[in-house]
Amino acid sequence: MSWVEEEIARDRLPVALLTGFLGSGKTTLLNRILGDPRLAETAVAINEFGEMALDQHFIDHGEDKTVVMANGCLCCTVSGDLDDAVMRIFTRRQSGELPQFKRLIIETSGLADPAPILQALLNNPVMSRLFRIDTLVTTVDGVFGRRQLSDNDEAVKQVALADRLVLTKPDIADPGEHEALHEALRRVNPTAPMVTARDGETDVAALFSPLFFDPAVDFPAVADLLAQHAAGAAHDHPHDAAPAPHYAGSIATLCLTAEAPLDWNSFRAWLHRIKIRRADNLLRVKGILNIAGEPRPIVVQGVHHVFHDPVALKRWPDEDRRSRLVFITRDLPSDELRRSWDELNRPAAA
Repeated sequence: MSWVEEEIARDRLPVALLTGFLGSGKTTLLNRILGDPRLAETAVAINEFGEMALDQHFIDHGEDKTVVMANGCLCCTVSGDLDDAVMRIFTRRQSGELPQFKRLIIETSGLADPAPILQALLNNPVMSRLFRIDTLVTTVDGVFGRRQLSDNDEAVKQVALADRLVLTKPDIADPGEHEALHEALRRVNPTAPMVTARDGETDVAALFSPLFFDPAVDFPAVADLLAQHAAGAAHDHPHDAAPAPHYAGSIATLCLTAEAPLDWNSFRAWLHRIKIRRADNLLRVKGILNIAGEPRPIVVQGVHHVFHDPVALKRWPDEDRRSRLVFITRDLPSDELRRSWDELNRPAAA
């Protein structure tokens, strides 16, 4: 199919976003996980080093200060636009100035909205051919997390868009507060796996997909994330009942499925109508689709009105051939999406 771009994992470097509100432990977590041998040959773009204590020597004092660590990882401070900085790092990698890193971690500032960063990776025509989004990891302060969610819109969006949540400071958090925070996070993001990190110590395998560590692994990372969403929805709701929307204020997560294969033109027109009318409400969309006439699963990803070109994975991850879409929205009634989705699938069902 001419509209499908074949995904070649070796040619597109995986990118993980590490975000979280001020003081939630992003830098501590990053400092710990970079010591793991599985993350050797990783490039890290961060806003500032802060208190990060690294055994380092500077190889550049230009626009992006770059540090080479003993295990072959790169850390650089970003100045100016993030996409420009990332492209400079990649260009220097290609020219041989920097080691041939195999993956990229972007640590955002504590007040950053992750949506524009995702948009840059999806919308920039060069970056979208060089990089692919693997995972968005959000750290949450185990002591002040609930207050931050209540008082700061940025904290809510960081949690809502996360593929994985890392709860920090468990040793000093009150047990009752821990339970209340867990419930608050589930209202914002009902399906993202939660892991705990004490002083940044956690298993890196719980933070990223297998494809992030080894591009040669035949493992569809996006399908893995959607399976987690589906598992979370199945856990929270009876199997034969339609999942109810999960709200944190005006933010909702909605999982849509279709049993029969989709007609690509009809699906594309349906998604286009939603983007035209509701782009500002679409915080994130990710899906794996069964398209009529296409034997492989098709992956779509988007933020607001910006969507990556559809990608054909090499194989289905399991026997489940349903189309699955996850919508993370703000001020968008879930019933509106569900009705239009049912209308899209009604002819196929008939």
